[in-house]
Amino acid sequence: MQRRGRTSIWLMAVLFACFVGLGWYHRAYRLQYQANQQLLQEVQEAKLTSVAEPPLGQEGDWPQWRGPYRDGISRETGLLSAWPPKGPEVVWRVPIGLGYSSMAIADGRLFTQFQEGDEEVAVCLDAGTGKELWRLAYPGKYATDPTYGPCPRATPAVDGERAYFVGGGGLVHCLAVTDGKPIWKKDLLTDFAAPLPKWGVASSPLIVDDLVIVQPGGAGAALAGLNKYNGTPVWHAQDDPPGYSSPLASTLTGRRQLLHFSGDSLLSVTPAGEFLWRFPWETAHHCNAATPLVRGDYVFISSSYGKGCALLKVTPAGAEAVYETNEMCNHFSSSILVGEHIYGFSDSILKCLDFRTGQPTWTKRGLGKGSLLAADGKLIILGENGTLCLAAATPTAYEELASFRFSSKRCWSTPALAQGKLYVRDTEKLVCYAVK
Repeated sequence: MQRRGRTSIWLMAVLFACFVGLGWYHRAYRLQYQANQQLLQEVQEAKLTSVAEPPLGQEGDWPQWRGPYRDGISRETGLLSAWPPKGPEVVWRVPIGLGYSSMAIADGRLFTQFQEGDEEVAVCLDAGTGKELWRLAYPGKYATDPTYGPCPRATPAVDGERAYFVGGGGLVHCLAVTDGKPIWKKDLLTDFAAPLPKWGVASSPLIVDDLVIVQPGGAGAALAGLNKYNGTPVWHAQDDPPGYSSPLASTLTGRRQLLHFSGDSLLSVTPAGEFLWRFPWETAHHCNAATPLVRGDYVFISSSYGKGCALLKVTPAGAEAVYETNEMCNHFSSSILVGEHIYGFSDSILKCLDFRTGQPTWTKRGLGKGSLLAADGKLIILGENGTLCLAAATPTAYEELASFRFSSKRCWSTPALAQGKLYVRDTEKLVCYAVK
């Protein structure tokens, strides 16, 4: 009798847990949409023009996270409008270690990072041949992420004769582009008493004038500006916990500002680190990872874990939500804005959303949690399952032009495009394709 009673209690506990879990799932993933009707009407009538930041690097290069304008869009034209069944021509292929960093390409050189045993490796390859030109290996293996691997996440930034790398454990290296010799280094965790995020340091460095902008995170150092020539801290500000997004420079309401998607908010400061405004955005595990999108005086942000996305209207006094919806939940990758439509991965579903309304126009399943870039009126899409696709950048319907199986390994690194070459990596190899 006692045994039967214990069994009944156990079954009731299991059923209760299932009920709670089902309730959480429905709350997190059922369609949610709310809007400020006045602001929603304003954005329908607004002229969405932006003051562009000067591009980093020379024309046709991809010298930093998400390209020269940090928006995931290449300005190259004349690219292939279709691919052969097995993919574009392979220019070269090289083995590479575990890592989720993307690639930076500048002046014929490619820069990226990976893990090799107990060391993190910053590497430079000849972008045309794949030949290794130099590498810097240093002790670095943070222990907070046994599931997906302790390895670098951030993408290097190349500025003239210097390349900037941020490792998974928070070490920042400024290296000479020509030979990889160290110019300076900083330890974000030690120098700023910053915490190590659960999944490592993932924020890619941003070059702004004579500064390199980095994210230590935590008390007094949510964001920091370092002298890009010698690494000396010029300023550090605010107390936001670290997230996984990369900062962005933009001009809003006529004022140049740095946007930083921290662990619990979208933060805006001046290039000198002075506070402008903050929009709270709390997400499970502080997992705000996507880079914001800017058009006019509007900013789009998105996060996963059931959070969703929001379009914010920025004024000199701060920011207010035009709409919030869970139609786009960026997990580790960022969306892109082509024309007036957003293309991105809402968890494992590729979607197109109207920027002004947040309403979806099409969806595509089957790629897993992927990443993408845009070029020449097309989307280049990499699913985490290794499928590489070419599609038309059109809001009317998903129109696939080509696809092939690039890899059977995990593909979490965003592809890069430079000088008619497409660079794609998984956790074991890096491949260059001719797409022009």
